Amino acid sequence: MSKPSVFVREATGLVKSLGPWTLFFANVGEVGFGTTLLLLNQADSFFPNGNPGGNVVVATLIFTLLTLFEAYIYYKVVRYIGRTAGDYVWISRTLGPIPAGFLLLGFTFTGMPFVAIQLNWLITLSLYPALSSIGAVSGVSSLSQLAISLSSQASLIILPLVLLGVITLVDVVSPKIGYLLLGVMVGIAMLGTLMMLGVFVYAGASGVKSSLDSLLSSYGSSYSKIASGYSGPLFSLGATSLLFPYLAFALPWINNAAAFSGEIKDIKKSSITGTFLPVIVSGALLALFSAVYYSYLGFDFAMNAPNAWPEQLATAGATPNMLTIALIVIRNAPLLGVLISVLFSFWYLAASQQTILSVSRYVLGLSFDRLLPTRLAAVSERFHTPYASLLLTFVVSIPMVFIVALTNWTSLYSTTALGTLFFAFIGITAIVFGLKRPSSFEKAMLVLCGVVTSGFFLYLTYMFVALPYYGINDLSWGIMLFFWVLGALLYPISKWYHAKKGINLSLAFKELPPE
Repeated sequence: MSKPSVFVREATGLVKSLGPWTLFFANVGEVGFGTTLLLLNQADSFFPNGNPGGNVVVATLIFTLLTLFEAYIYYKVVRYIGRTAGDYVWISRTLGPIPAGFLLLGFTFTGMPFVAIQLNWLITLSLYPALSSIGAVSGVSSLSQLAISLSSQASLIILPLVLLGVITLVDVVSPKIGYLLLGVMVGIAMLGTLMMLGVFVYAGASGVKSSLDSLLSSYGSSYSKIASGYSGPLFSLGATSLLFPYLAFALPWINNAAAFSGEIKDIKKSSITGTFLPVIVSGALLALFSAVYYSYLGFDFAMNAPNAWPEQLATAGATPNMLTIALIVIRNAPLLGVLISVLFSFWYLAASQQTILSVSRYVLGLSFDRLLPTRLAAVSERFHTPYASLLLTFVVSIPMVFIVALTNWTSLYSTTALGTLFFAFIGITAIVFGLKRPSSFEKAMLVLCGVVTSGFFLYLTYMFVALPYYGINDLSWGIMLFFWVLGALLYPISKWYHAKKGINLSLAFKELPPE
């Protein structure tokens, strides 16, 4: 009898269908560009005393600069590994399967509730407040009624389930179309974002302030009254650093270049378009949009508006952020406002699609190494898609849609620490890997980037788990500890189980898996 193969099979069964520019669009903004852009307009108000000196533009530029060190590491991972779930493969072959399982299980499986959260936010953070805002500031009551209907519990369950089913079906039938769909979603969302920017540019700073003043006067307030309420500095390093965890939602998730690298057609070009380029473009655009917001509204107004905004407007969903201000400026053209809002909402669809694709590839990577049940490594011979891991993501996401719609589960923002700790170990792995390289330049670059990346993301992890501002609670700790402990046990349990079948699992981690 032939000895069982240490890997599930001799090839993954996936095909190289992902082009470098599709990969670029799939990574622009990573998982939370739209959410982060609007969140940053109000983030300072979440801290004591309004976080004086918390400058979003400076925070974004610093974060982008530090993320470039991470991008260099991922550039090397894509070039060296070129396998599905490439960063998992890299960590497991460099540090060992126990650290890899410890890090990746939570990183992967918390993506499933994240899919449900993004589809919920498509309504609750995007369409509902946008349509409600347009109705409130333009007097079109039918839009306000539509917003209320969309925000009902039935809508928050039915619409996400329909979208989840359609997206999953596309991903199962064709990986090429699935990746293309993601790029198209990002392109549509970026178009809506640029149209929002165009409203500011067309109106000019004076026009924006005049539109605001005209509306605010109807609610017993004024532009000058709100702006005069802020007396803090333009910049404070301590206050600005408190914004980093919010930027962690958007900028560092270039891991997709590694997750998808087994399906990339041009590794050489994609190692650039999937790492450095998305970081630079995403960071530059976030900084640009935030700078426009400050410049056109005035820094004092932008900082104080969340705390001094008329309660009646806030109750109607029209909270002060860049999209709301643009809708106020064009309130006499409500249809244009609806168009911009719908296009902008594609950021949330893109985040869901991106997460579904990446989670399925990490599940495939873990199961291909036999750390998860091998049935999850099944790939369709007809469509060349990891249908088992895609269906797992779909099935697990269904109850999450109900949980998110019926509870306040989405407040567990601090579990992002599962991701920041993973990225910290990407840096630690770079140090270990780099010290073994023969080239002195490459060794120095990997060690330098590893030190900066691990230090920065360990600091971010500390912020999430130690500071009270980011929602840390017993449930957050319970979720993170569960996945960390279970992840660390994957290899010992799997090694024992497969040893009874005559498979030495340790051999899998001495070489790269087959393509």
